[in-house]
Amino acid sequence: MPEHAGVIAAALASKRLLSEASQTWELSFTCSEPLTYQPGQFYSFVTERDGKQEVRAYSLTQAPDGDRMVLCLNRAGWYSNLLCDLKAGETVHVQGPYGGFVLHEGPGIILADGVGIAPVAAMVDALLRAQRNAGSLHLLHTASSESELFYRDRFERAEREITGFRYLPLPGVELAPRLEEILSQAGGEKPTAYIVGLNAFAAPLRQWLKDRGWDRKQIVFERYD
Repeated sequence: MPEHAGVIAAALASKRLLSEASQTWELSFTCSEPLTYQPGQFYSFVTERDGKQEVRAYSLTQAPDGDRMVLCLNRAGWYSNLLCDLKAGETVHVQGPYGGFVLHEGPGIILADGVGIAPVAAMVDALLRAQRNAGSLHLLHTASSESELFYRDRFERAEREITGFRYLPLPGVELAPRLEEILSQAGGEKPTAYIVGLNAFAAPLRQWLKDRGWDRKQIVFERYD
């Protein structure tokens, strides 16, 4: 086990393939102690490579649930491949939680791409568990195809059960026109914008919003590369 303060063990309990095309997996771990975090945050996985300690960050896909940790990731990079190849019972080590990608009070619009939906899945899981009014919260999820719309069932259930929550899946559809439409319906109000995905997706969106008057504090931003 790596020697680092606050590190806990996590044993793989199960895994399932979410998409053959993108090699996206959901991994469930049982940790050596209960986890306490805000939905949307991530944990760092502590490992060693060539004699040096390294960490890799992964967002969780569900609200806190005792000692259970669930990730959604694809085979991009050596450590993600290592995780996807784990067998049940094999152990890794994690520390955290970290990150400020969490829901704020007030109206919001979430813009997520592909596997970047992971922390959003945790946020919506928390809303469902609490059956809490979302106020006004739109989720726009872009993906290369229908099969890449991970956790779609969860979001559709939330749209049925959670007042104020709206889910717009956008497989192979340009985001900008739908975003313009939703923002025009908000009138002069600028909802908090949550942007998550690879930098090629997230950075232009952040600039697009800034160009239209969004303050830096009104944009909650997380990139995966």
